[in-house]
Amino acid sequence: MNTRSLDWPEHDNRSIAGDVLRCVLRLLWQYVRLPLFLFLLTLEPVANLLLSTLALLGVLTAFFWKLIGPPGFHFFLVLTIALGFQFALLVYHVLLRVCSR
Repeated sequence: MNTRSLDWPEHDNRSIAGDVLRCVLRLLWQYVRLPLFLFLLTLEPVANLLLSTLALLGVLTAFFWKLIGPPGFHFFLVLTIALGFQFALLVYHVLLRVCSR
């Protein structure tokens, strides 16, 4: 009978160090995640209102000046900036979701 098969599996030092490092990083993430999540959650109504309003006003302004404004108006630039505000709101919500896990 092989006595070596009855022993506990051997762990090398790298796997133990890796386990400890993963544990420490997970603990640090938990200490950073919760305060960040609570801060972002507190500011969510303000961020929603501000970024959505800027996006809507930017789109309406772009179309208004496209129809009535001067011929040299940079329609796509203003529209891109307005849609960038909406994209920033999307990123904000993704960050909230990542921190809530």
